[in-house]
Amino acid sequence: MEKEGLLGAELRILRKKHMDSRKSTFTEGMAALRLYTCSSGKHRPVMLQTRSIDPHIAPYWEVFDIWKLFKNFRNAPQLCFELDAVDQGRPLDLRLLGLGRTGRQNKEKAFFVVFGRTKKRGLFYNEIKARSGHDNKTVYEYLFTQRRMRRAPLPRGKKTPKNPKQRCNRKQLHVNFKEMGWDDWIIAPLEYEAFHCDGVCDFPIRSHLEPTNHAIIQTLMNSMDPRSTPPTCCVPTRLSPISILYIDSANNVVYKQYEDMVVESCGCR
Repeated sequence: MEKEGLLGAELRILRKKHMDSRKSTFTEGMAALRLYTCSSGKHRPVMLQTRSIDPHIAPYWEVFDIWKLFKNFRNAPQLCFELDAVDQGRPLDLRLLGLGRTGRQNKEKAFFVVFGRTKKRGLFYNEIKARSGHDNKTVYEYLFTQRRMRRAPLPRGKKTPKNPKQRCNRKQLHVNFKEMGWDDWIIAPLEYEAFHCDGVCDFPIRSHLEPTNHAIIQTLMNSMDPRSTPPTCCVPTRLSPISILYIDSANNVVYKQYEDMVVESCGCR
């Protein structure tokens, strides 16, 4: 991302729930968490932020705004931070606050989030492609394999009779990334409502479906002679974005907004 496109930077640290609550007694239930730069050579640590926390509210992501430091030192090979905690001036063991280093999964490790602005339109498919292969066939095989590994066999039973198709409308489509086998790289959200469009576009087309003039003519022609003209299709006419926090193929934690991920309305086209 270009330098002028950067807007902000955060350091996020997960404070896990401590297993032994008997050891975690604090004055008035509060403690202070302090973030410093690391000492190096002649440079002493500099306190960046301090905040009061309630140790009993966990798990909880502590978010530190490090934009001022980041934009001044982003050409440096690395940024280093130190964290400590006190209770009424008394040093506290970070492990009692659920901030120990051991036993953390990749998703639970501290990470940077850099906010930026770009004119490039991001396709979620590109990230899937980067993780699975370099051609469409490989991507489809990857998706099928991941789904098959997670999917339980459906119970056999009598086939339900098909009901007559309704008119074009928006219907639910619940996407669960965990069931798809993507929870090893997608952090949040693990599921969301995408919706989809389904139904017939017959004549006369309802006004709320916002048909184009071409769709009206095509539907009319189809109603007169279905063999000569195919029906119009029920498709999304308005979509909205969602933001996804994930680990990319280069093992970077990325928070990115993807356009056209949720169907807001349907129409005949």
